[in-house]
Amino acid sequence: MARKKKDAELLLHFYEDMLRIRFFEEKIRDVLLPKKLFRGSSHLGIGQEAVAVGAIHALREDDPVISTHRGHGHAIAKGVDPYVMFAEIMGRRTGCCKGKGGSMHIADASKHFMGENPVVGSNAGMAAGMALAARLEGSGRVVASFFGEGALNTGAFLESANMAALWSLPVLLLCENNRYAISVPLEKSSSLMELENRTCSYGIPGQKVNGMHVMQVYEAVSKAAEEMRAEPAPRFFVFDTYRFEGHHTADKESYRTEDETIAQFRERDPIHILEVEMIDDHTVDLDTTIDMRERVQAEIDEAYARAVEDPWPNPEDALTGVYAEPEVE
Repeated sequence: MARKKKDAELLLHFYEDMLRIRFFEEKIRDVLLPKKLFRGSSHLGIGQEAVAVGAIHALREDDPVISTHRGHGHAIAKGVDPYVMFAEIMGRRTGCCKGKGGSMHIADASKHFMGENPVVGSNAGMAAGMALAARLEGSGRVVASFFGEGALNTGAFLESANMAALWSLPVLLLCENNRYAISVPLEKSSSLMELENRTCSYGIPGQKVNGMHVMQVYEAVSKAAEEMRAEPAPRFFVFDTYRFEGHHTADKESYRTEDETIAQFRERDPIHILEVEMIDDHTVDLDTTIDMRERVQAEIDEAYARAVEDPWPNPEDALTGVYAEPEVE
C-alpha cells in the first residue's frame, strides 16, 4: 500500500512537469509566434517531454545538465522558472540571461542547468569536461548531455565519447532520436539503425529505451546514474521519441506527411500515455488530472503575462556580462 502511494506521488510529479513543458511550448507556438514576440525561430520539443522529465528526475539536484537548441523541456525539468524563460525568449531584461541569449541559449547555473547549445554535437565535449571536473573533485556527481540523433554523426561527439571512455568519465550521453535531423530521416543519414550500438567500439554500453514512457526513462537512467556514482564511467542511451512540431517554428515540414504526425500523436503522445496509465490503474483519478491541467495552465499563463510586461534591456547593458569578473587581484 505504501509503495502505491509513493508511485502515485512520483507519477503526479512527472505529470505536472510534463504538462508544464507542454503548455510552455504551446504558448510559444500559439501566442509568442503569431504576435511576433521573439526574433528568429524557436525549436519546440512537443512530444519529447517524457525524456526530459524521466531522465532529469533520475539525477541529483547538483548533477549538471547540458542541452541543445531544443532544450526548453530540459531547462524546465531542471527547475528553471518558466517566467524567466519567457522573458529570455522575448529579450527582456528579466530573462535568465538578461535577454541576450534567446530561445537557444537559455541557461541557469544556480539550477545546474549549464545551458542550451545550438551547435549540433558541441555539448558532448563540454559535458566530458564537466565530468572530468566532477571526477577530480570526487563529488559523486554525474553529468547529463542531451542531443539529437543527428549529433551522432559529428566528430565532436565521437571524440568526446572516446575521451569519456579513456578517462572513465561519469557522463550520461542521452540521445533523443526523434527520427529527423532537421529534415533528414534517420534511414538517409545513418548506416546503422541500431543507434545504441554506436558507442560499442569505445566500450561504452548503449541501451535503447522507449522515450514516450516516462517511467521507463526514469528507471533506466536511475539505475545507470547509481552505478556511475559507485564506479565512474560513461553510459549511452538512445530514447525512441518523436517531435510533433517542425524542426523550428518556421519549418514547413515538407519532409513528412501530416497523416504521419497525426498518427504519431494519437498513438504515442507521452502525456496521454501517462494519463491513461494512471487512471486505468486507479493510481490517480480523472478529477485530479483535470485539476492539475487547469492549475499548470494558469501557472504558465501567469508567467507569460508577467514576462510580456517586463522592460527591454538598456543599450549600455550590451557591455555587461561580456567578461568573467576576476577572482584574483
